[in-house]
Amino acid sequence: MAPSSTRQGRETPITRKRGYPQPVATSATSRDGSGLVLTRRGRLAAFSSSLLAVVVLVIGAGQMVEAAGAPGESMQQTPVVVQAGDTLWGIAQEIAPDRDPRAVVAQIRSVNDLGTRSIVPGQSIVVPSLG
Repeated sequence: MAPSSTRQGRETPITRKRGYPQPVATSATSRDGSGLVLTRRGRLAAFSSSLLAVVVLVIGAGQMVEAAGAPGESMQQTPVVVQAGDTLWGIAQEIAPDRDPRAVVAQIRSVNDLGTRSIVPGQSIVVPSLG
């Protein structure tokens, strides 16, 4: 491309055709000079992900405290013989009516090493009892 001359005799580059945007020289630097500038959408995304991380941590900590039981409660174990029609959910509600049955069922499964196996009538299992 050959440069075109202007009236004063200075040479300037040939301009682009109409309809194409002209490049704009900008310098994007933050106030601290790091070069990172967040848009409104970027700030919203950073805030949302930080808030989500805090919520996940709070919920996880609450579940750990609930699974551990209330402070001051000593957990003792009592053997129980499973009767016909008994379920772990029903046993959990019977032995700890004030606690979440899911946590009690998980504790019974863990103590008895049941995994995903079902209980059968006549089977002896150990259940936590509040003492």
